[in-house]
Amino acid sequence: MARRSTPVNRNAVMAEQGQLDLFPERPVIEILDPRQTIGPATAVQDLARVRIRPSESPHLVFHDRHGWYCETHGPRCPSVSLAQAELR
Repeated sequence: MARRSTPVNRNAVMAEQGQLDLFPERPVIEILDPRQTIGPATAVQDLARVRIRPSESPHLVFHDRHGWYCETHGPRCPSVSLAQAELR
C-alpha cells in the first residue's frame, strides 16, 4: 500500500520564512565624523546614523571602548550590524 504524504500548510511555511517584499526598502547609512559631530576630545572611533527604513527615525550607532552599540537600543539593535558592515 502506498503511503499518503501529509499536505503542506503553505501559510505556516510563509509565516516561518517571513513576508517577502516586492520592493524592499534599503537601509540608509550615513557615516559621520565623530570629531566633528561630538567634539575633538571624543573617544568614539566610528559613528553612523542608520535608518533601517527611510521613513523611520534614525539610530545613532557608536563604536568606542564599550564596543558597538545603538544609542537607544544597545548592542543587539539591527542597526549595529548594518553600520559595522558599512564601515568594514
